[in-house]
Amino acid sequence: MHIQPSEKRKKFEKLLKELGYRDRSPVYPKENKRYQQVNFKCNDGAMAIYTFVILYQTKKSYLYLEFLDHYNSPDVKDKIKTLAERIHFQEKGRLCEVGYEVKYTKQPSEFTLEERKKIFYEFMKYTYENLHDGIVKIKPRPGDILAAKPHGPKINEGFNESSLVVGQRQRAVVARKFGFGNLQEDGFQYARYDENCVLNPI
Repeated sequence: MHIQPSEKRKKFEKLLKELGYRDRSPVYPKENKRYQQVNFKCNDGAMAIYTFVILYQTKKSYLYLEFLDHYNSPDVKDKIKTLAERIHFQEKGRLCEVGYEVKYTKQPSEFTLEERKKIFYEFMKYTYENLHDGIVKIKPRPGDILAAKPHGPKINEGFNESSLVVGQRQRAVVARKFGFGNLQEDGFQYARYDENCVLNPI
C-alpha cells in the first residue's frame, strides 16, 4: 500500500528543491533517547550522569523536524537553508543529537569544591572516550554530525534566568573542549567527524 505524503511533507520536499537539494533519502521518525549511565561516588554522596544519544539515520530526518518546528514562521526557508549548510546536508550520512542528564543523592551545592573538580575531570575523560569510541555503542563514522544543546543552571544559583544563562555559557565552553563549534542562534553546537573519525567544530 502506497502512503501519500502529507501536505507539510510535500512543502518540505519543494523547499529542498528550491534550495538546490535533490534528496530522495527517506525521513525516519525521531528515535527515543539511548542512555548510558556512569556513577561518581564521593565521601557521603553520589552523582549519576546519563549520557544520551538521539540517532537520526538521515540528515533529512533531522532537517524535517526543524521544518515542522518552524512551519508557520515567515523565515522558515532561511532557517532550513542555514541549518542545511551547517550540517553539510549535501553529504549523505547520519546525525546524532547528544547530551547528558544528571541525578544527585544530595544538592549539587552540597558537594565540596574538591568533589566537584574530581567528578568534572572524570566526566571529561569519560566523555572523550565516548566521543572517540562511540556513545551508547554507536560507533562514529567519517562524516557523522553531532549536535549538542548546552542547557542547565549554574551550580549554587538555582533555576532562574541568570543562572540558566551562565550555565549555558559554561556548558558551551566545555563542549568546545570536546571539539564542538560555537553556540549557534538555534541553541545548538555542532561538530563533524573527519575521515579519521576525529571530531572537528562546525
